[in-house]
Amino acid sequence: MSASHPPRLVLEGVPKIGYHKHLCPFPGSLHACMEYLGDPCSYDDLMAITGGAFRRFWNRDDGGNIDLMYLAPEPDRRAFAALNYAYHVVPWDRDAMVAAIRESIARGRPVISFGIIGPPEAGIVAGYDRDGEVLYGYSYFQDGAIAGYYSSDDWFQTQGDGGAYALIVIGDKRAEPGPSPRELLVSTLRWAVDLARTRVRPGVPDHVSGLAAYDAWADAMEVDADYPADDAQVMGIRVMVHGDQTTMLCDRASAAVYLRRAASIAPEAAAPLHAAADLYRAVSDVTGIWHWGGSMGPEVGQALADPALRRGIAVHIRAAGAKEARAVEQLEAALVAMA
Repeated sequence: MSASHPPRLVLEGVPKIGYHKHLCPFPGSLHACMEYLGDPCSYDDLMAITGGAFRRFWNRDDGGNIDLMYLAPEPDRRAFAALNYAYHVVPWDRDAMVAAIRESIARGRPVISFGIIGPPEAGIVAGYDRDGEVLYGYSYFQDGAIAGYYSSDDWFQTQGDGGAYALIVIGDKRAEPGPSPRELLVSTLRWAVDLARTRVRPGVPDHVSGLAAYDAWADAMEVDADYPADDAQVMGIRVMVHGDQTTMLCDRASAAVYLRRAASIAPEAAAPLHAAADLYRAVSDVTGIWHWGGSMGPEVGQALADPALRRGIAVHIRAAGAKEARAVEQLEAALVAMA
């Protein structure tokens, strides 16, 4: 065993991740890694640049819609271009995964994982034991009150293939300059408009995307047969879907922060950028759409079995969609002003 790859190595002090801190797993995990590396960045900027603050996907039975996997690898490319760091991805091959983890940890760099520490959404591997048989890190689904890393000694067998790839390994800061703030802003606005205007995205043909997802979500809330009060399994899926859709509304708060700050980069587009920020901030207010605080328990399913409640929620969903449509028009106006 080489000195650089001991049988056990664990990085201490990697910042904790989870929904109690940030709502979107990949930007939240990357934000924690960059903080640990001593090169902190803005979570709101990452959310906008990756598209996390602008994306929408809806499918009636999709209970795993909270991260950015449906858009991969575009969010990764955009994030690391903005941060000006090299990176590489590792496929679902156990030996390659263990080797990449050991090498990255030896360099003092936590690894972003998918379906290894916890469910398929992004998490962090912060160390290993027994030559990689045991992994330590964070899942986005850990209780925020629990201190310390999660450990797993059956991580490969339990999770299996969680998506396009298993790991993102953070490389070195690039020597050449990255995109300018203005270039990054234009690219981000174009990506946001594309995400909004595209109804069906490549690779996800069974989902409604963008602005069209608002009507699909609202219409589905009014299909009483899809909400059987006596079927706990079905209602559990409905709660998960409604929670994911609501979380994507909350993510619009990051769009508002980013766009308001971006006005200083493009003063000629300040008016539409501020107008879009105000609209996205309004969309992020989920009053009338989510009534249960931080709970995702059975009481949510019991409430959603009420047709009158769901129809009232659908009204608010359509209103949020109308506001976001106006926000997208402002993004397009900002691009015209910057041309």
